[in-house]
Amino acid sequence: MAEKFEVRIEAERFIHNDLSCCAYEMLQIMRRINLPDETGGVFFVMMSSLIFSAFSIEAKVNFVGWKVLEKGWPERASLTEKIDLLIKVLPLDLKWGERPLQTIAKLSNFRNTLAHGKPDIVDKTVITHVRPEVWDALKGEWESSVTPENVERCYDDTEKLWKTLLDAAQIPVSKTITHGGHRLS
Repeated sequence: MAEKFEVRIEAERFIHNDLSCCAYEMLQIMRRINLPDETGGVFFVMMSSLIFSAFSIEAKVNFVGWKVLEKGWPERASLTEKIDLLIKVLPLDLKWGERPLQTIAKLSNFRNTLAHGKPDIVDKTVITHVRPEVWDALKGEWESSVTPENVERCYDDTEKLWKTLLDAAQIPVSKTITHGGHRLS
């Protein structure tokens, strides 16, 4: 007769940790690249850091909301609605016109533009007295967000909001880390 095993697994997996680590690693790669000498690859590294910063702050907001409101957390609401709800239920002094929420709103718009990518058709004629940079015509408006300064600001402000939310919700950092184990008998 074959042996039978009872396996008990308990785990709490929090994806915000992985997303945040990815944003941080892309930020570190950007910092190591010699920006004046690099023109192509660093753009995609910065873009990746911004995207993962956006993903991580949404996951972190969801984590705090889940901890605070449990089954009452509106998972399908927009990030803005979720943050507004946390502002109502937690002792938070945050305003959308100020950092870090100002940065978070721009980051969220950047993420939504990329996630819901649509063709951007431009058809115009302009008269100029200086020789134009023709490649600029191929750039989307969202590309102006992909700068070293914005990558730094977005990462810093997502971390600031995270710490502010944890403090207001009285959640120790140790409770935000993926953990678990198993028992075999």
